Amino acid sequence: MKKLLIALLIFISLVAIYLSTQGAFRDIVIEQRVMPGFRVVGVQHRGAYEKIGDAFSRAHKIADENGVAVKMIGVYFDNPNEVAEDSLRSLAGLIVSEEDSAKLSVLPNMVALHIPAGNAAVSNFETGGMVSMIIGAMKSYPKLTEYVVAKGIANDVAFVYEVYGEGKTEYVMQLSGQ
Repeated sequence: MKKLLIALLIFISLVAIYLSTQGAFRDIVIEQRVMPGFRVVGVQHRGAYEKIGDAFSRAHKIADENGVAVKMIGVYFDNPNEVAEDSLRSLAGLIVSEEDSAKLSVLPNMVALHIPAGNAAVSNFETGGMVSMIIGAMKSYPKLTEYVVAKGIANDVAFVYEVYGEGKTEYVMQLSGQ
């Protein structure tokens, strides 16, 4: 019994250490700032947001096949607290130049979107892989929602998106009319 308890404590310690390295215990800081505009081309996804991975893989493959630099963005159009999971709409996108937008947006199953520059609530979260990105989303979105509600700007949120960068993800609620 003592060996089992020691093994269990070691396991729990290792899990805690791993989760710590993935950001599970980091504080979330929300800042309000102006985000640049983005020209986006991507693959649409309908269904649970956490199942958008295949759409990202397709968008990445299309970018590679067409010689387009890969800078990924996920755009989420519906509030999962208000829309049934199987009806949630999102876009696994690529941030592209005007030239690359013209090249990719004419391809089958690719959709173009313009996100104008605007004031936004932003959470920057260090990420190094899928686990830290999931933890970042799970921690950031409640804080972002809390922030926009407390500021009285929740009804002004026009775009919700994630910009994936080297070692970090920006979770964004961008306001309209900016």
